[in-house]
Amino acid sequence: MEKSTVAVMFGGLSSEKEVSLATGRYVYSIIDRNRYEVIPVYMSSSSGKLYIIPDKLVIQNKTEDIEKRLSEAEYIKLENLKSKCDVVFIALLGKYGEDGVIQGILELLNIPYTGSGILPSAVAMNKKVTKNLLRSMSITVAKDFIVTYDNWQNSSDQIVNEIQSSIGFPVVVKPTREGSSVGVSFTNDIESLKKGINSAFEWDKEIIVEEYIKGQEFMCIVIGNKDPVAMIPTEAEFTGEIFTYDGKYMPGRARYHTPPRNCPQEKIQEIREIAVKAYEAIGVKGFGRVDGFITNDKIIIGEVHTGTIMVPSSYVFQQASRADFGVGKLKGGINGKNKGIKGGTGFSPRALVTTFIDLAIDAHNNKKGTLI
Repeated sequence: MEKSTVAVMFGGLSSEKEVSLATGRYVYSIIDRNRYEVIPVYMSSSSGKLYIIPDKLVIQNKTEDIEKRLSEAEYIKLENLKSKCDVVFIALLGKYGEDGVIQGILELLNIPYTGSGILPSAVAMNKKVTKNLLRSMSITVAKDFIVTYDNWQNSSDQIVNEIQSSIGFPVVVKPTREGSSVGVSFTNDIESLKKGINSAFEWDKEIIVEEYIKGQEFMCIVIGNKDPVAMIPTEAEFTGEIFTYDGKYMPGRARYHTPPRNCPQEKIQEIREIAVKAYEAIGVKGFGRVDGFITNDKIIIGEVHTGTIMVPSSYVFQQASRADFGVGKLKGGINGKNKGIKGGTGFSPRALVTTFIDLAIDAHNNKKGTLI
């Protein structure tokens, strides 16, 4: 049987391009070569152009190392991408990768791709819109205050007073449309609040100021197109008040516990149920990640993501290895493949990636219009 060709797309223009490179490199290395031909497609961090790069560039440490050697790669015009592959595994993270932009391009090209379509990608990338939608579904989220750049320039003192009266200190300041804790700061007084807001505006024209939640921080992977299933959540143990970019990606800065420590089974099940509800509220397809907090009296959802880092040490694979359901439970996407995976035995990294690709093809085959 002729193999399908999967293009693993990584790099990109966002602040998360290095994380994307690490994810794309690992996914490219573990895709099942017995089922697929695989090509590494790098999106330039300087121009946004696409290149098929040789393996010697895939293993470069940083995107700037690849950028210097793009003369050794094959430039692809967007309109010619369909002639190179049958499906795209999107390992792009952040802006232009998770926000509906690349999804829209692939829709125009009629190429199946992993993950969610245009609308849920755009919604999940916008923290304000996500939280408003979750609130409408009676999902608990942190109190927040939206600040636009223009309003801040005109009435910063009034805004600070309103934040103090409506939320109080401490608060967390975030750009509305960034990921991986880029531009995020913990503030506990007026001076640090102003500094945090000004810093966040370097990344976006709109920011969100949230009440600080003290509790166990968790991430829960959800999989499926129809009747999605949540995996066993992971707790992130880290130092400091918030889970920073360095804490997430620098070796040894954080420890991951699957399931969360000292968390009763009924609470774990509640997290999984809420994660699925949030996933479906946003309209996520294929796979996604729901982040939140376990407090003494409730579960608070922080963000919903349509993509996630995938490297050997990732909690994604911790959760996959402990999965208490099999591929057969993921309705609408597997077409009888991977029957060797039984409920309770978990997914290997390779099997998980194969499942994501199968779900992508199923979603593409069953859509009407663009994928939503």
